Amino acid sequence: MVGPTRGCPHLMILDVRWASTRVILTSIILAIFIFCEMQPLYAQTRLYTDRSGYTTGTVGGNSVNIYRDRYGNTTGSVGSERVSTYSDGYGGTTGMIGKKAIISHDDGYGSTTGIIGKDRINLYTDRLGNTTGTIGRRTVICQADRFGNTTCN
Repeated sequence: MVGPTRGCPHLMILDVRWASTRVILTSIILAIFIFCEMQPLYAQTRLYTDRSGYTTGTVGGNSVNIYRDRYGNTTGSVGSERVSTYSDGYGGTTGMIGKKAIISHDDGYGSTTGIIGKDRINLYTDRLGNTTGTIGRRTVICQADRFGNTTCN
């Protein structure tokens, strides 16, 4: 997110921590959708993201290993499905999760819209990293703690 920093109201900089959380959560939530299309999430999702951009954990019974570079591009896997997304640097993301195409746009204020496969994405991530919204007909609710752990119900 671009915005003023503490003590420098006229200086606009990229808030890397907020932007990282938003991009990582959006990519992860898209990956979650593939493996949980028919089942409710019910806290089956436990993820941890470290400061270097690696996200590990589980989605249902599937292992998650995703890396996000400093440009917003992600690579990795969720279970046996390959994850590869590319950021345009202006809030847009394109790529693939398994055989499903992803096209999304983040407005810089927490709202993410787009498509994954044939399903519409409509998500909102607050400043604390909590994400709510829908992917297709599924409701997504994820909470993030200050340690980089994310739990979805």
